[in-house]
Amino acid sequence: TPGVGGGLNGVPDIAFFNTVNPTTTSQNQYNGRVDADLTQKDRVNFTIYWVPVTTTDYNGPTRSENLWHHQQTNDAFSLIWNHTFTPTLLNQARVNAAGWRWNEVATNPQEPFGLPQANIANIGSVSINFFGAPGPTNFDQWTYSFNDVLTKIVGRHSIKAGGEVTRLYFLQNPTYNARPSFNFQNLWDFANDAPVFEGGQFNSKNGEPFANRQDNRENLWGVFVQDDFKLRQNLTINMGLRYSYFGALYSTENNLDVLQFGSGANALTGMHVRVGGNLYTPQKNNFGPVVGFAWSPNRYQNKTVIRGGFGISYNQNEIAITSNGVGNPPNAVNASFNCPFLPGGVGYTTNPSCAGTGILYETATNINSLFGYPPNSAAITTFGSNNLPICPSPCGSPIGVTGFPSNPKTTAIYHYSLDIQEQLPFKLVFMLGYQGNESRHLLVQNNWNAIGATQGLALNPGVQSVDFYENAGTGNYNALIGTLTHNFSRGFQATAQYTWSKAMDENSGPYYEDPYPFNTSAAYGRSSYNATNAFKLYGLWQPVFFHGSHSWIEKVAGGWSLSGIWNVHSGFPWSPFYGLSNQVYYASSGYGSLRPAATLPGAGMSTSNSTFEQKTNPNYGGNGTTFFVAPTYVAGPGFPAATTAAPTPGIQRDTLNGPGYNDVDASLSKAFGLPRIKGLGENARFEIRADAFNLFNKTNLNTGCIDSYLGQANPNGTLNGNPNSDFGVIGCALGSRTVQLQARFSF
Repeated sequence: TPGVGGGLNGVPDIAFFNTVNPTTTSQNQYNGRVDADLTQKDRVNFTIYWVPVTTTDYNGPTRSENLWHHQQTNDAFSLIWNHTFTPTLLNQARVNAAGWRWNEVATNPQEPFGLPQANIANIGSVSINFFGAPGPTNFDQWTYSFNDVLTKIVGRHSIKAGGEVTRLYFLQNPTYNARPSFNFQNLWDFANDAPVFEGGQFNSKNGEPFANRQDNRENLWGVFVQDDFKLRQNLTINMGLRYSYFGALYSTENNLDVLQFGSGANALTGMHVRVGGNLYTPQKNNFGPVVGFAWSPNRYQNKTVIRGGFGISYNQNEIAITSNGVGNPPNAVNASFNCPFLPGGVGYTTNPSCAGTGILYETATNINSLFGYPPNSAAITTFGSNNLPICPSPCGSPIGVTGFPSNPKTTAIYHYSLDIQEQLPFKLVFMLGYQGNESRHLLVQNNWNAIGATQGLALNPGVQSVDFYENAGTGNYNALIGTLTHNFSRGFQATAQYTWSKAMDENSGPYYEDPYPFNTSAAYGRSSYNATNAFKLYGLWQPVFFHGSHSWIEKVAGGWSLSGIWNVHSGFPWSPFYGLSNQVYYASSGYGSLRPAATLPGAGMSTSNSTFEQKTNPNYGGNGTTFFVAPTYVAGPGFPAATTAAPTPGIQRDTLNGPGYNDVDASLSKAFGLPRIKGLGENARFEIRADAFNLFNKTNLNTGCIDSYLGQANPNGTLNGNPNSDFGVIGCALGSRTVQLQARFSF
């Protein structure tokens, strides 16, 4: 305000800074094993694997208040009991426990979690780092399992039968949601505590920001029977059958909020949320047969083996995904509040205090406590009988929900192989084989509102997005693999392998959303990890300098081990896309890009590093729109209206080739044998080891950092503005040379 304050002080409030983020990481690994023969027929083994990791750095902007301590523990335990009933009857019982965990709230008591995170809008092209501590996370995941396998030898049959029970523990505790986030239009608003936006997850009953903790569980079990039948001296047949059951997710608090669709034309307008119970009803017919053979023709003097097989296996959905409904109503509500702001400050002229907008900008009761933010009465939500907010159309604050099918299919993999192995002179073994698989019912993510729109369904005015995961994807992999191995001899071993393969799918990983959700097959293309040509060379050298009576000298001067692996492959694929001047399906659908409608000839084909590292990729001359036709589409109307005119699927996903990969990793270790000491045993030793990753510091570009944006397309297929001159330019690389030193004492 003119005439108030001391005026500008000549010190810049905004500046560009190059900052250094010193990082300290401590990684320790502890392994232990105990073997005991309890009786002549009973042997017990216990192993422990414990890896504590501590990292201290600046998390987010490099400011003193962002000094961060991350402490993670990974550990695993295993107890095995082998009991021999008779020479032909053996039983093995095994108990396992493995987990990882951290709590960044507990390890960062110095952080000002009691101050909300503040985000300041760009000033021109200048972006300002946020203020406030980053959101802490809290994870605690464990897998407990018990299995028992009985083996019986009957003549030429080796029969195994057994079962396994697994229980998964997954803590879904998004502690970062216990603190609201605020946006400011400029620095002056920030200085005056005048945010224009508040967003967060709130307790719908009292308006308090909260995490909505859920201690999730899943129960899995399976049984199997297997027969290895030596039909002839040179022919073995393998047959087996496994049944698997993957139980549904549930929480010990019984607070899962499960989205369920309505029926028919009211699938969206009739949706409701069920509180408590299991997330879904699992599929029960998961029978997986396996058959295989190994044949060594007599005419080749047992130097040739032909193997083949076919089988069906099953897998459960990732628990980290199935637990994503933690923000669903009615227990939680993801709310946002806006203060109208127009260029020139018109909004503030009429309502400078943002009164009545629902924004509550306050700190917690303790500056270092994540908990204690005051309840925001504007976030208290009234729900209808469907457990969704009562909201007239148009709804002022529509919400987003997460859902899963009520009766999902289990992910199934059909795998098959055929190979021939030949013993060659000079201790060489050559193998040539085919491996393939077909995947069914892979998990696919989409906004189901967009699918409903293309089917002509009315959208629910109170639900702006339906983040939906369904087992609807497919994939396949086919590979020809050639391997040449030099068996371990005179301290040396080496393996060379070439793979010619192709991987295709409709979703290469979690959280990918294709812009054509109404047609899952439109996403079918090369997998994001497809590498057509791949070569590996592995070697190990463990020399022995002294033998016989000089074994004690060997303990001192020997114990060297040198190993390395050279990986080369032709690179991963990538997809070009056009941004849209309007979102499709409806105005706030989240689908704001499409793949090109078609390709045109003339683009370069080089995949060298230099091609992608230049300021302008010479394959496209700074204008990729010359080679990729912009799509046409119908702009989505304002929510809850929607259009049934779906965009025509464009070119196949991952049509372009990225740069190749070339890397050598190596390890050098030296073990010092210790004299026989009571309590340590005769094999006690101290070992030092150096692991070098990317030994020759080769630049390997990261395909995920390719600028694949062509430009912005209008609904009629014309370009809105200039094409992106950076199209095809890569912005980052994979890791440089890293050397890791280790010391290990074993006894």
